[in-house]
Amino acid sequence: MKTEVLTDLEQIESVIKTCSVCYVGLIDSDGSPYVIPMNFGYYKNIIYLHSAPTGNLVDKVKNDNRICITFCSDGELVYQHPDVACSYRMKAESIVCKGKVGFVDDFDKKVEILNIIMKQYVKDKSFNYSKPAVENVLIWEVPIEKATGKSFGVPHAGPQIIRGGK
Repeated sequence: MKTEVLTDLEQIESVIKTCSVCYVGLIDSDGSPYVIPMNFGYYKNIIYLHSAPTGNLVDKVKNDNRICITFCSDGELVYQHPDVACSYRMKAESIVCKGKVGFVDDFDKKVEILNIIMKQYVKDKSFNYSKPAVENVLIWEVPIEKATGKSFGVPHAGPQIIRGGK
């Protein structure tokens, strides 16, 4: 099986929109990588995240605002021959985005972004937010500077892929 590069913006956005979690990579104060799963929203080439307004995570971002965010679709085990270990592979798609974090302070803009984040999980519903809730959330705005994508487990021409169990 082979890996194909995803370059089309529609393909990249399609993968992002199917994910429920992204993996956020930051640089720790000692220069080592630090990766955590987070909920997110996506709109017009910008990834939105949210967190508590203070703490260890926010300190890392304020120290170095460079960020790498990875999305991966649910994988499915596939193989070309059930007795050949090297023919097994996970069929999945992934997107890696890089950018720099900025924080949003404007109350109305924060509400707009919270709605974008909620829309990632609940499509057809409106939400209300209390003033203290909005004031006590830190909104991260990450314009995507670079995005790369891959589709894994793509069959070569030849024998049909047989799907394995999950």
